[in-house]
Amino acid sequence: MVKITELKDRGELIGRLEEESLLEVIEHIVQIKSPIYFWIRYFGEEGHFYFREGKMVYAESRSLRAKQSAYHLLAFRGGIFRISRAGIPGTENVDISWTDFKNNFLEEINKLVLNFIPDLEGKLALCLTDFRFKEIFSHFEPGAKEIYDLLQKIFKAGLGANYKSLVRGVSEELVEEKGEVFVAVNYIPELRYFLALAGERGEKEIVLEWVKYQFVPKLKEAVSIALRRSDRLIRKAGVLAVIPEKVLSEEISSSLSSAGFKLWLCQDGFEALVRTEDYAPDVIILFSELARMSASEIYQRLKQKERSQHIPIICLVEPEKRKQAQSQRCGDLYLDLPFSGKKLVKLVENLLELK
Repeated sequence: MVKITELKDRGELIGRLEEESLLEVIEHIVQIKSPIYFWIRYFGEEGHFYFREGKMVYAESRSLRAKQSAYHLLAFRGGIFRISRAGIPGTENVDISWTDFKNNFLEEINKLVLNFIPDLEGKLALCLTDFRFKEIFSHFEPGAKEIYDLLQKIFKAGLGANYKSLVRGVSEELVEEKGEVFVAVNYIPELRYFLALAGERGEKEIVLEWVKYQFVPKLKEAVSIALRRSDRLIRKAGVLAVIPEKVLSEEISSSLSSAGFKLWLCQDGFEALVRTEDYAPDVIILFSELARMSASEIYQRLKQKERSQHIPIICLVEPEKRKQAQSQRCGDLYLDLPFSGKKLVKLVENLLELK
């Protein structure tokens, strides 16, 4: 339930969440084809969103992290929100179909589960529902159907109707054991989700620790990741990475591809010059130490050409060699190695917004 008050003099609706998550509120908003402005405030942070024709076309916040901070707010339960038909943004900075977001969100959840399963010797069954117990996601491995059925039976029975203690924060989790199987139910207040899972009794502690320290924190992050991956403006952007080292190129590929970017990899400068002409990338990532042609020479050649002089170039460099790379002009921006995947993605996104 959402409590809403209409401000007749301003033609706005002011709301406060009761049971729904913000994602559920937006689910209703995107079904309205007419333009709608949505504002949310939570502990001093503000998120501004604009929806048109069932899509999110604007996302912003007062934070330096801009869109990312706005996305982050959608995974939190508190705050007051405002809905209006006014407040049209000057520019549209995202293009997110809500259907794409939901599909990508489910994919991110599936990744979290599949990445954990190899750590277990036994079977695992899992079910994620909204506040009204409508299933959002479920998983059980081959041979784990009986465990999943038991999970559903106990979950629907309500573990003694004690779910209120989860919602109120009195209990962190509810656990019940049946023979060699355990069933646990957690409540994720930020998203208004119930998480029910079942596994073998001997691995209970491993599973519960994964839920607390891995699954729940990363589930909230998955909202931002899925929104970023669903942004068609970003997905249209291409990045050319000139990286001779296999391990480093794999790290870059993993970070940028999962964020929805097109990525082309080159091993040397000659290939990079050709591929720049072929693909017209939006951003170029250049390793500071290259064979055959130096990073400085590649940078100079790219900046001399009319078609590529506007392309921002990020130079990856060892911290102790940064000054040398800067004096030789190997890039427009420099990123020290080893780098954070999140930092690289954010850097590329910021460059695209500046363009």
